[in-house]
Amino acid sequence: MEVEEIVLGDGEVRLAVRSVAASAACPGCGRRSSRLHCYYKRRLADRPIAGRRVRLELRARRLVCGNDRCGRRTFAEQIQDLTSRHARRTTALTAQLTDITLFLGGRAGARISGHLAITTCRDTLLRLIRALPVPSSGLVPRLGVDEFAVRRGRTYATVLVDMDTHRPIDVLADRTANTFATWLRDHPEVRTICRDRAGSFRDGASSGAPQAQQVADAWHLLHNLAEAVERVVGRHRADLREPLTVSEDQDDAPRSAAAGSNELDVHGRPRPLVARTRERHRQIHERIERGDSLRAIARELHLSRGTVLRFARAADVEQLLVAATHRPSVVDDYRRYLHHRWMEGCTNAAALTREIKEPGYRGDVNTVRRHLRPYRTGAIPTQALLPHLTVRRVTDWIMRRPERLDDTERKSLEDRCGRNPALAATTEYARRLATMVRERRSEHLALDMWLADVRLDGQPELRTLAGGIRRDRAAVLAALNTTLTSGAVEGNVTRIKLLKRQMYGRAGQLRPPATSHPPVTMIDQPRPLNRRQSRFVWHGHVE
Repeated sequence: MEVEEIVLGDGEVRLAVRSVAASAACPGCGRRSSRLHCYYKRRLADRPIAGRRVRLELRARRLVCGNDRCGRRTFAEQIQDLTSRHARRTTALTAQLTDITLFLGGRAGARISGHLAITTCRDTLLRLIRALPVPSSGLVPRLGVDEFAVRRGRTYATVLVDMDTHRPIDVLADRTANTFATWLRDHPEVRTICRDRAGSFRDGASSGAPQAQQVADAWHLLHNLAEAVERVVGRHRADLREPLTVSEDQDDAPRSAAAGSNELDVHGRPRPLVARTRERHRQIHERIERGDSLRAIARELHLSRGTVLRFARAADVEQLLVAATHRPSVVDDYRRYLHHRWMEGCTNAAALTREIKEPGYRGDVNTVRRHLRPYRTGAIPTQALLPHLTVRRVTDWIMRRPERLDDTERKSLEDRCGRNPALAATTEYARRLATMVRERRSEHLALDMWLADVRLDGQPELRTLAGGIRRDRAAVLAALNTTLTSGAVEGNVTRIKLLKRQMYGRAGQLRPPATSHPPVTMIDQPRPLNRRQSRFVWHGHVE
């Protein structure tokens, strides 16, 4: 290529260039030709120089192909590393814009390109991403799989990750077992599958890759255990209280009436949630005694089957009212102070509110007035929640390593377990399983003994967990024998969520590029979404 003229303009550098090659190869047959057909002008944008745009005015040639068998009669000469067919940018500028888009995205890339004296728009940048070739993932002996929400509550997809490179290799359009099994049949090289304890992935791996070893993720196993423990503690949250001192002449009748005071609002009327829970419990159990199925009851009462099952398992409505009548309140940390001040003779709600606002109370006087209403009726409470003692806090104490508890936490947990045998047994079983998972104890007898003990005298929530572990026993044992986890998969899922929250993925159908940048994967949706919703998920920075 030869430069014939250079013109320096206001904010632009214009170069007149021409090709000096003796011949050019035909793109159809590859035969070189020097027979000239005509000249024509091409205007190309190039990388900027010193903050000025660069415009190339190329005197291009159209040559005649001398091969009679070629389908092309004439062809346009392309200069190596400078031009390409139908392009209005040089190859170097296209590569620079592609890198900018991969790292910054469409809109941000267009903004930074303007500061670099490159005129472009986000749609053009997104087209560059879509034009990149699809890379080959190669053999994947160790595979990680997990689901993520494309539209939360409606559409879910599955991301597949190479556990050796921690790179996403494919995205499946749904999370069903059949789709996953079909993908595995096309990849018989898979020998290990890291997954959570979802039943669809377990069934899909069993049918699509029976030769592969399934490994349950240790974190998900501990998370399932913590959820079961939290439900157990939630059922016994009434025991997360401590006695309050009352006067010796306090009547027993008002004291017993305090237990039901939480079921009334500030005006002394039954709370709507309590009344609704009692009525719903009565309706469901009447229909169960009548012989109706849970599904039929759910249809008749317009409830979900899970709600009906929860009410059916509760033999007494008080089990369901525990959560409603012992909910955390902003006044919980000041219950003891308010109790002692009342016993000292201070009964003015406004004055007490002003007193507790000094140490940090953020509620209003109505909350304090509602708390003091039982005192005014003579039903002085005999128990109060310990400060900062919630269901999740007790669950954290149970799930934490015992040596990491301080003396106050250890004593408080021992007091709760001493007063409630169910919490004591749950603490023992939870720590036994957590120790096996954390220390990777691979003795299958230890796991079998844990399953048998829980089945005999464990709480219903733990028995449900044990039943799921029993069905997934091989994968759980593999988790105790290896250090493989789904951490890389969870990292990619978190990355997808970040991209979605930043409103990425509005570019349309995207494909993975054959570069060292994060790959792009496609998810086709069954229905179009608006501009604020992501139709396709891309594992890179595109908006």
